[in-house]
Amino acid sequence: MEQAIVEEQLITRKQSEDIIRWEQEEVLLLARHFQRLNVIEKFKNSFYTRTNFFEMKDVDVKILNTLKKITRIRIYMSLEEEDKSKFTFCPIIQIAIATREEPYYFTLIPEFDKPKVSLDRRRTSMNQGGTIVPGIFKEMILHNWNSIEDNLIDDLFVAKEETTGSLVRVNFFEINSETIIELFNNTFHGNIEKFIMYPGVDMNKFSDRSMISFTPVIGITPKEKVKTEIISRHGLVEFSDEEVFIEYSRPCPPTCTEE
Repeated sequence: MEQAIVEEQLITRKQSEDIIRWEQEEVLLLARHFQRLNVIEKFKNSFYTRTNFFEMKDVDVKILNTLKKITRIRIYMSLEEEDKSKFTFCPIIQIAIATREEPYYFTLIPEFDKPKVSLDRRRTSMNQGGTIVPGIFKEMILHNWNSIEDNLIDDLFVAKEETTGSLVRVNFFEINSETIIELFNNTFHGNIEKFIMYPGVDMNKFSDRSMISFTPVIGITPKEKVKTEIISRHGLVEFSDEEVFIEYSRPCPPTCTEE
């Protein structure tokens, strides 16, 4: 049984194709993959809605809870084939561990209804490679995402390289902060109930063309409440009673790290 789980979590052909589809899709067509057409036959009416969170399947969370010696976590951008009746942007979580050569891959499911969260108005300093952020930060960037005009969504995923002046598209976001990785290997190990990615827009980066302004935030709901002293031991105390929010601040490109 364990061998079957290992094989299932290797990257599939579909996941590989979906990642390549993101890399090759026309920039001006990216926005449509975050929209879904809703048709109301009774009133002969239709309207579009925008997805605002992506959740890991329960079976994948179960596997994630068993992983030890995690060394790196990435969020890969990926697209399914266009279908107006559903959201076709489906991010893929890649998790590398020290004891296996090939990483694990988990496709997140797009949803529309926003889960209940509590707001924490304390703030913390940001660092590259991942940091815990307060609930108010997550709410702010999610609000920016839901309110930004459709014609501006495409711009969120591209940046201008300072050396060449060419535009590059972000392909994944990486977390490699030792503090956050330690959190997954200890406090979160076997203790994750829900794993959600919230799309966001950092308006402070939007006006800077050299930066990627799309800002994904991971929300971890623990099975057992995370104690304040556990987070404090890591030097980070920003969390809510329901979720711990982690921002990935290292997009690739333009801020790629070594493989």
